[in-house]
Amino acid sequence: MDQVPGLGVIGGGIWARHHMNAVRDLEREGLARLVAMAARTDQTVSKVSEEFGIDGTTNWRELLERDDIDAISIVTPDHLHREMTIEALRAGKQVIVEKPMDLTTEGCEEMVRVAREEEALLFVDFHKRYDKVYQKSRQLIQSGALGSIQYGYTYMEDKIVVPRDWFSSWADKTDPFWFIGVHQVDMLRWVLGSEVRRVTAHGFKGKLSSLGIDTYDSVHAQLEFVNGAVIPVSISWILPENFEAVVNQGTRFVGTEGILEMDTQDRGFKGCTGNSSTQTYNINSAHVSVAADGEEVHSGYFVEPIKDFMRLAGHIRRGRSALEFEGQYPGGPDGLEATRVALAVHEALEQKREITIERKF
Repeated sequence: MDQVPGLGVIGGGIWARHHMNAVRDLEREGLARLVAMAARTDQTVSKVSEEFGIDGTTNWRELLERDDIDAISIVTPDHLHREMTIEALRAGKQVIVEKPMDLTTEGCEEMVRVAREEEALLFVDFHKRYDKVYQKSRQLIQSGALGSIQYGYTYMEDKIVVPRDWFSSWADKTDPFWFIGVHQVDMLRWVLGSEVRRVTAHGFKGKLSSLGIDTYDSVHAQLEFVNGAVIPVSISWILPENFEAVVNQGTRFVGTEGILEMDTQDRGFKGCTGNSSTQTYNINSAHVSVAADGEEVHSGYFVEPIKDFMRLAGHIRRGRSALEFEGQYPGGPDGLEATRVALAVHEALEQKREITIERKF
C-alpha cells in the first residue's frame, strides 16, 4: 500500500462524485486509495462520507495535513480554486483542479509558478480531451488530412437547471462562458494545435436576471487562431428544463481538404419510457457497467481524466518526477491559456470591440 497514492477530495457536489467514483474504481485494482473528503456543510460531509465510506470534514485544510493523502482533487466553485490549489501544492500534494483554473491570469500564473517550484502535478480537468470524438478529430487535423482549417463552429448549452437549481448559491459569480465555455476553448486549442489571436463577442442577459441571478444567459464569441482558422463559439445555460438532455453540444471543422461534423450530444442513442419524455443518452461522457466480479465500473470522459491523474500520482509516489510528464496532460499552462481567452472574450463583451490577445509566440 505504501506505493499506492491516496486522494482527498475538496467538494461534495455532483462533480465530486465523479472524482470519487473514478478513484474507487482504481482502488479495487490496487492502484489508488480514496481517503477523505471535505465540504462546506456538516450535512454534505455526513452524506457523502457515509456514502463512500471515507473520512469527512468541513475544514479542507485538514486534508493537506494528512500523510496518507498524496493528491488533492479540488471540485469547488470557480472563485475558490486558487487558494486551495496553492496551499495544496505547498503542502506537497499533487493537484487536479476543475476548470476554470482561476478567473484571473495573475492567479493562474501563480498556480503554475508554485507547481513548478514544488515540482508537482497541476492537472486541469479539461475532459473534452478524453472524448474519443475529439481525439480522432485532433489526429485527423494534425495529420493534415483536412488540409488547412479555415472555419467551423462549436456550441455547448446547459439546461437552466444548472445555474438555477444546481449552483444557485454561486451562479452569479460566474457565467456560462466561464463555467463551460472554457472547455470548448481548450478543446479548440488542443485539436487545432494553435492559440487564439483575436476575439469578438456578444452576450445576452434577461432570463436568469429575472430569476434573481445576475449573470449572462448566453455568450457568443468568434475566435481567430494564429493558424488562420476562425471558429464561432456559442455557450448558454438557459435551455428549457424539459429539454431532452442536460447538455446539448456539437462542433464542426472545415478545411481545404475535408470536413468534420460532430454532434457530441445525440450520438444516435435516445429513448422514451412511460416515466419520462424522450431523452438522449451520452454514455461517452459517463457510463456505469457491472464487471464479471459484480463490481460497478465507471467509464467515459467524465472519469478518465481523474484516473489518468491518479496514475501519474502513482508514478510520482513510486519515485518518478512530475517534470517527466509535462505537456502530456492538460496542465497549468493550458488552464492559463483558457483563462486568458475567456478574459479577452469578456473584455470584448464589455468594450464592444475586437480584442487582440497579447503574448509571445
